[in-house]
Amino acid sequence: MNPMFFIKQRNPGRARHWWIRVGTKDSDTSLTVVGNLAAGLENLGDDVNALMYWDAGHDANQDAGDFMTWIGRVTGCAG
Repeated sequence: MNPMFFIKQRNPGRARHWWIRVGTKDSDTSLTVVGNLAAGLENLGDDVNALMYWDAGHDANQDAGDFMTWIGRVTGCAG
């Protein structure tokens, strides 16, 4: 699936904050898809936090604490 089609559609209720992570050894998702998605969302004015984990595979989760901090920041519930 290509997410670019969907972010180009008018949808005022869509998310405006994005946490995107991918491993450089991901065999399920092309790095260019992730890069294009992040750039496309940024071009729409969205808050995008994108990062690639070196030598990690699909569904890598190497900064769970940072993710929780980010959620607190975007929701205003930092505690």
